[in-house]
Amino acid sequence: MAAPRKLDTTADVPTQVFQKFLESVTAAGGNAETVGRLKTTLLEKPDLSEEALETAIFGESSDDD
Repeated sequence: MAAPRKLDTTADVPTQVFQKFLESVTAAGGNAETVGRLKTTLLEKPDLSEEALETAIFGESSDDD
């Protein structure tokens, strides 16, 4: 009989994916400031809203759409 799978391991999958993504962006020469904002948005203070992701990618904007 196989050992039961740990349920908490699946919670780490998004973190692992986001970390690998950010490493790839950095290795490809991505803007360090943008990568830093994405790291905060994706890993440190997770907020996957459209607004948070746009701010992470494009920075703060003075005009409201």
